[in-house]
Amino acid sequence: IKYLENKIVSEYLDFSMNRNTMIISKNVIFTNLKNILEADVIEMDLKSKNTKIFMHEKNEQVNIKNKN
Repeated sequence: IKYLENKIVSEYLDFSMNRNTMIISKNVIFTNLKNILEADVIEMDLKSKNTKIFMHEKNEQVNIKNKN
């Protein structure tokens, strides 16, 4: 997925117009001009644009790196 300067790559995308959701999962990597984010899942409500970014395991953390 590319939008402006943002890019998300993963192994799986579930896009549902019925639920108004998009779920991106399995080796998710989000990049923009300043950051790199690694997570297991990104869930987005397509109406409200509310987004959840998380890992499956509670003992793991979302990894955010600054490119500079």
